[in-house]
Amino acid sequence: MRDRIAQVLDAQVLDRLSPAERKVADLVAADPAAIMAATTASLARAAGVSEPTVIRFCRTLGFEGFADLRLALNRAEAVADAAPPPRARARIDSTTPVPDAATAVLDAAIAALAQLRTALDGAAIERAALLLLRATRVEVWAIGASTGVAADIALRLMATCRGVIARADPHAQAMAAATLDGDAVVLCLSRDGRTREVVEAAREAAAAGATVIALTRPGSPLAAAASLLVPCPGPADDDSPLAPAAFRHTQFAIGDAICVATALLAPPTAAARQARMTAAVDARRMTA
Repeated sequence: MRDRIAQVLDAQVLDRLSPAERKVADLVAADPAAIMAATTASLARAAGVSEPTVIRFCRTLGFEGFADLRLALNRAEAVADAAPPPRARARIDSTTPVPDAATAVLDAAIAALAQLRTALDGAAIERAALLLLRATRVEVWAIGASTGVAADIALRLMATCRGVIARADPHAQAMAAATLDGDAVVLCLSRDGRTREVVEAAREAAAAGATVIALTRPGSPLAAAASLLVPCPGPADDDSPLAPAAFRHTQFAIGDAICVATALLAPPTAAARQARMTAAVDARRMTA
């Protein structure tokens, strides 16, 4: 990683940097791993410069901003660290031994997550988190196998976002879409992005002025209907009995990433809300 940064920050680039931007360059070159967990504000404080200086430095390197630089560093680390994913068993039928089938399910999940890590769009996840935090109402919609993931995301977003609810009924989604406005955000989940009811509800929500975030396959009708796509590529072999379970793992992983991002970007008051939620659950636990 240090070698890669050194190649980017060659003599020609350094000559174009201002003294303040050189301070940012020195920090990036000294500890790229720390930069991947930083924010524009924290990097600016560490370098003793302004946030616009950090942005100018990133643009000198050819990035739109700090989020794109951080995403590039994360991807570079993922490629460097990634071990070859296991090969999932191609076919499972009535003759497959149960231990082999169980192993194949786990191998398919690991392979899907490894593929997701190399293609993960951290900038899209950050934008999604900011949109969710700013919304006065958050709807999470899914049908079928994705409903469990949607319910889990909604439950976790309650600690940081306002007006969060998950809906799995197409009629309820359609009615909710008719009541949305520009302050609402709808997070739609679909494995292939072609589920008619979810796509139609997403289009209706967008027409009402709401921001639609799609967690689905790129190039799908749902992706086209969304204001923001958080890519969730599905397994290459959709006909495999392992594909649904593998894709569900990727959905949960991206959902977790979005929830963690909202927690990191949430205002301090969110911590108090989380504490109250935890206390409410603890009060309902049975004692020995």
